[in-house]
Amino acid sequence: MKVKAFLLIILFFSPLIFSQVDFTIGGSFGGGSFSGNTSSLGGFTSSLYAEVNIPLFEEVYPRASFIMVKDINALLPNTQKPYLPYLVGASFKGVTYQFFDSKIFLEEGAGLLALNDNTLSDTNIWDYGIVISFSVGYDLRNYNLKGFKLGAGAEYGITFFNTLPKYSSIHVFAQFTI
Repeated sequence: MKVKAFLLIILFFSPLIFSQVDFTIGGSFGGGSFSGNTSSLGGFTSSLYAEVNIPLFEEVYPRASFIMVKDINALLPNTQKPYLPYLVGASFKGVTYQFFDSKIFLEEGAGLLALNDNTLSDTNIWDYGIVISFSVGYDLRNYNLKGFKLGAGAEYGITFFNTLPKYSSIHVFAQFTI
């Protein structure tokens, strides 16, 4: 618990501790599939994340994310279904960027994942695994360190214990560097 608290303090207070650190917040929304002890279900995915370029990593930025994957029927009006399956979780991954020119970039990430499996009405189990992501984007900052990035990407998360929940997502994202 002390290690988690220390990492969260470093992540969120690093702009105050290190003077030339960028702090980025972002979100994504898209579609995909997910499963637990069930067959694969179609769903929508959403994510909120915070990223910091701590000087401990020269080319890899740590990113903490909150992830939600829910049955696509949750978006439809007048759904008579009493229970809508979902996964909720958090990930901590390292992200690296490769710029092709001043605007277009490629982003890759890999890290650890914790998912809460709620795919069945009587299932509420936390499970742990890995997450990988790949994105391409457009940088709107014009050689400025602050501003927006937009793009699209894919993410895959899989766990290795208990009910083996997993998800895949194709999404669009927006990031803002403070």
